[in-house]
Order: sequence, then C-alpha cells, then structure tokens
Amino acid sequence: MRLAHSAQVAGTFDVMRAAAGLEVRHLRAFVAVAEEGSFTAAATRLQLTQPALSRTVAQMERIVGTVLIHRTRRLVRLTPAGNRFLPYSRRVLDVLDEGVRSARGEPSTLRVGFTWGSAAEHIAPIVRAFEEEHPHVHVELHRYDDTLAGLTDGRTHVGFLPGVQRREAPVSTLVLAEEPRVAALQAEHRLSARRTLRLSDLREETLVINVISGTTSLDLWESGQEPRRSVRVHNVDEWLEAIAAGRGVGLTPASTGRLYRHPQIRYRRIVDAPPVPLLLAWPRTAPHPLAIDFVAIVERRPR
Repeated sequence: MRLAHSAQVAGTFDVMRAAAGLEVRHLRAFVAVAEEGSFTAAATRLQLTQPALSRTVAQMERIVGTVLIHRTRRLVRLTPAGNRFLPYSRRVLDVLDEGVRSARGEPSTLRVGFTWGSAAEHIAPIVRAFEEEHPHVHVELHRYDDTLAGLTDGRTHVGFLPGVQRREAPVSTLVLAEEPRVAALQAEHRLSARRTLRLSDLREETLVINVISGTTSLDLWESGQEPRRSVRVHNVDEWLEAIAAGRGVGLTPASTGRLYRHPQIRYRRIVDAPPVPLLLAWPRTAPHPLAIDFVAIVERRPR
C-alpha cells in the first residue's frame, strides 16, 4: 500500500511539474495547429515562422511527456492524447481571455449550447431571466449536433440537453422537465390512424435513430422485443426526412412534434415508453463562474 501511495504521490508531482512548465504560447500554438490542420496556416495565424511554431509545439510535447500531434509531409493530425488534451487547452485559453476582458471592464460572455429543439420552450425564458439579473453579460446561443452541445471541448459553458446522460459524462445536470415520448410516422403509415401506440406496435418497424444527438436507442425495448432493423442518421433534419421518405419510424420527445412540423409526418403518443428528461448541463470540473449563476437562475424558477 505504501509503495502504491508513493507512486501516486510521485505521479501527482510529475503532473504538477509538467503543468507548471506550460506557457500560454504553448497552448495557443497547439490549438492553432489543431484547428488549422496545418503548421503553415497556424504559423500565419499566429504571425510566427513555421520553424518557430514547430519548436514551440515540440517543446510543449516534451513538457507534457507525450506526442500530441502526428505530422508527416502531407498530413497533420492529433494523436489520441492530443484529442484528449485539446478541450482542456481551449478551456484554459478561453478563461484567460475572458479574465483579461473582465479586468479591462469589457462585457463578459456566456456561451449557451443546445443540441436541437426539444429544450427550445425552456431556453428563451431562462436566458431572459439571466440577462435581467446580469445586464452586462452577453449571452451567445449555439446549436450543435453533439450529444453534450459543445460542453466537453469548451465551445459552450452551459447546455440544454434532452435525454439521460451516462455516468461517465463529464457534466453535472439539473432536470428542467420530463416529456412523454411520441412516435414519428410517415403520414400514410398504417399506424398513423391510431391516437396512441405501444412500444410493441413498433417491433416490426425500421427504427430511424439520430446517433449524434437523439434520445432513442434499442434499450427502450425488452431484450428480444426491439425492432430488428434500424437506419442511422446524424442530425434532426436527416431524421425528419428519413421518416417522411418512409425509411422507418422514429421516437422523440413530444415537444418535437410542436417544434418540427412536417407535412409528411404524424406524431402519436407512446403510452408505455419512459419519459425523456430535459436537462441543463455544465462542466463538472472548473465550470465557468457565469455558468454557476445561470444554474442558480434555473434552481429558483418554479417547476
């Protein structure tokens, strides 16, 4: 046990030494190369020579202790370690930039993300309430076809998300509401004449699943009772058009039917499906100070 504890302490100090050796210029160089996909373009963006940029990145990799960027004559891409390091680098730079603007008396910015329209009925009133209490804060709203609405890589500070989050997701959450699920059917589908449906009614159907930001998986059905076929799409627009074209049926929160009208789609309630929680989410570690204020606004709102 003592050996394990000593190794853990030594590892902690090694990480601390590496972090202490990093400078802002290292992070800016790394992020520029990652975003530009080219040392040449990144050097132009940072107004550096390419050799100077390469030395800076190489020095950072020695400090961190691993290769972050794989480069050949034709290809520049992040290694798995680089992909893991990128969101933290962006977050550090964002906080520093915002700190400088705050010290100068410039308006602060809170970036609010959402994945698609299911939380739309909640976003506007919450943002208005926040802006009333924080008139000098500029709120930016961004939609991302991303399960966590840009939270993991620092693009957003707080996000509105539909669906249960996995325990390993690096976010804290607050439930805003719960919505019943509905089936989305092509207008001439045989089941569209019915007012309500059960999950078992869809067993023989092809299920259209939005694998990026959707709320439906085959886990909703008992083992052996799930639909045997599925079509994978990557955003809500593809999901709608696949259903309208008769490629299959979909499941979604009831608000989708109110927010996404389509002349070729009918929505019917599923009476035995679990509801979909609509969540407010923010980073579990080192959240933006304004994100905490935003959460407090929500916590005070009547449910």
